Order: sequence, then structure tokens, then C-alpha cells
Amino acid sequence: MTAANTRGTHGVPAGATQAGFHHRDAVRLLFILALGSEEPDPVGEGTGANRIFRGEKRAMAIDFLVRYPDYLADELLTRYEAEGEPALLALVEQIFDADEPDVRTVKMVRWRRGAFQNIEQPLSILRSYGLVRPLKQIAGQRRHDFEILPPAHEFMERAIREQPALVWYRDRVDLVMTLAGFRSGSSLKDDQYLHPEYRDAPHGTEIPQIKDRVLARLKRLKGSL
Repeated sequence: MTAANTRGTHGVPAGATQAGFHHRDAVRLLFILALGSEEPDPVGEGTGANRIFRGEKRAMAIDFLVRYPDYLADELLTRYEAEGEPALLALVEQIFDADEPDVRTVKMVRWRRGAFQNIEQPLSILRSYGLVRPLKQIAGQRRHDFEILPPAHEFMERAIREQPALVWYRDRVDLVMTLAGFRSGSSLKDDQYLHPEYRDAPHGTEIPQIKDRVLARLKRLKGSL
């Protein structure tokens, strides 16, 4: 996978467009897995040298906040109300000033465990280039973890150098991680279920946006200053 594979796909044949989407998803997934990873346990995980991302459900929950800027903005407003940090309000304003809910949203389907996308295709791309490797499950463990291999960070740095626009993915995942931290996927999704639009979306349908509601909340908070 080269950085060129991540470019926009307008005006190219349908097959190439599909391939472009897969590579876009692979790059986004790589940033999530790499920047959301942690040091492995001393015994029993990976090689002992590489980092570990814990939980496919957690990856889905983080991916949702990357793909839905309006839901991310709402999470930031909740933290602003709790902490009163003006920089959080400024971040939300930046999201809407850049029209991110219109130009950055990549919708996910509502399924049995919340927002879902089959990651097998992008994961297979990352595996084929030696960037990420799924860890074998320990007996009785249902969680899916991923080993982040050494070339992953070099690839991300090179991709950003060759296509500076990809820095958005790095910065956005970094921002989401300030909210998500190392909480479990179940904990993160519990917060997302608090949104009726998310919770009540019929299974198999795209989760709707909440742009207008979050904009109204932003205006109320700004008006109270």
C-alpha cells in the first residue's frame, strides 16, 4: 500500500473507486490501531517489543467518533460543561467552521452491538504490508486484539509527508483518544447509546447524524458565556 492509494476516487472506474475506499479505510484503521495502542503485557502478548491495540469493539467505538464529527463535537461539549475549558469549545467551533459533518462523515451501520463495519478487508491490507497482525485468542477470551508492527509508524509518517492532507487522520484520532483513552469498547459504546438517534436506528440502517442538535447546543453554551 502506498500513500497514493489513499487519494480521492472521483472520476475513476467503479472497481478502482472500491479499491480506493478500502485503502482509505485501511489508513484510517491503521491510525486508530497505532495511536490507540499500548505497551504489551510482559508475558504472553506479541513479541514483547511491539504495541498492542485491545479490542475490536473498542476499535469500532473509536472509529465511530472519527467518522461522525457531529457526535465527536457533542462529546467535546459534554466535557466542556464538566471542565469549563475554553479550548474544548474552540475545537467544536472548528469542526463546524470546517463543515466537517457534511464533508468528513463516513456513515456506519447500526448492528447488534452498535455502530459496525466489517474490517476484514482493510485489516487484510494492513496485514499484507506487515503493519498490523491480529493476535491469536487465548482460550476463553472473546476480545480481538491487534499487534502493531514496527513498520506501521514509519508508514504513517511517510504517508503524511507524501500527502499532507492525511495529517487530519492523525490529529483526529489523537483528539478522539483524549476522550476515549483506554476505556473498553463496551464503556465507549454505552456513551454512544445515550443518543436516541444512535440507539433507535433500526438494525441494518445507517446511523443518522445529529448536526442540528449539536449546533443548537453549541449556540446555547456560547450564549451563556
